[in-house]
Amino acid sequence: MGLDLETLIILAVLAFILFGPEKLPEYAASLGRFVAKMRQATTEMTRQYQDQNPFHYPPEPTLPPAPDSICPYCRQPVTLNFAFCPKCGQRLGEDHYPPPPQPPEPGRQAEPPPAAEPVQAAYPRIRPLHNEEIERALTIINQAALAYKGVIPPDCWQEPYMPEAELRDEIAHGVDFWGYEAEGRLLGIMGRQDLGQVTLIRHAYVDPEAQRRGVGASLLAHLLNTIPGPVLVGTWAAAWWAIRFYEKHGFRLVTQAEKERLLRTYWTISPRQVETSVVLADPKWLNSQLSVVSD
Repeated sequence: MGLDLETLIILAVLAFILFGPEKLPEYAASLGRFVAKMRQATTEMTRQYQDQNPFHYPPEPTLPPAPDSICPYCRQPVTLNFAFCPKCGQRLGEDHYPPPPQPPEPGRQAEPPPAAEPVQAAYPRIRPLHNEEIERALTIINQAALAYKGVIPPDCWQEPYMPEAELRDEIAHGVDFWGYEAEGRLLGIMGRQDLGQVTLIRHAYVDPEAQRRGVGASLLAHLLNTIPGPVLVGTWAAAWWAIRFYEKHGFRLVTQAEKERLLRTYWTISPRQVETSVVLADPKWLNSQLSVVSD
C-alpha cells in the first residue's frame, strides 16, 4: 500500500499540530515501522493465498481436423483450408482459371477431334509420269508437235504425230518419262533412255499454253542432274527453235558424219528420219570424244 505526497503532507501537518515539534520524529518513526509491518503482512497473505489457490489459464480449445476435399484438376485429396492444391498447384477457390475439366455426361460419347486437313503438295514439282496419265501425255505431245507441221518434210508428218501404241512401245523399251506438274495439272513431259555408254533425252514436249514459262528448262535441268554420263539429243533439222533451246543449255551439234553414226547406233528410226535429223551432245560427251582423239 502506498501514500501519495499530498496525503503525507496533510498527515505531517496534523501530527505537527497535535503532538508538537518535540514528539513528531518519534511518532513519524513509529508510523514508518507500522507501515512496513502492514506491507510485510499484506505480501505474506498474498503469497499464502496463491499457494493455496493457484491460478491457471484454461487450455485453448483445439479445432477438430478439417475434412479433406478433392482437387477438381488432379483429383487428389486436399485439406479444405488450402488455397492452392499442393499436388498440381491449381487454385482451389471458386474463381477457377482455367475451369476444371468436367467428366463426360453418362451415355454421351466425346466428339472426335476434327480431322487434319490433307497436306497439299508443293508446286511446281517434277516427278515420274504415272501410268494413268498416258492420255494427258499424248495430248501434250500431239498439241505441241503441231509446230512441226509444215516445217519438217511432209513425208515425215503423220496424224496423230504420236499414237498411243507408239508411246507405250517407247516406255516398254526403257524410255523413262518425267512430268512437270503445277497446281495439280501436268504441263510438260520429257523422257530419258539410259543405254549404258550414253543417255538419250527423248520426246520433250510442253503444253502450248504453258510454253515460255521455264517448264522445258526445269525438266531438262532436273534430268541432267540425275545423269552422271554423257547425254545426246536428237531432233528434226528444221526445228530450229528446238536446236536453239538445247544450245542454250550447253549442247552442241555434232558433225554430219558423227550424226549418222550416232543415230544408227543409239536410235531405231527410218533412213529418211536419219537424213532429216540432227544430234546435239552435252559437254561431257564432247570432252570424252576429245580425249579419244588425243589418245
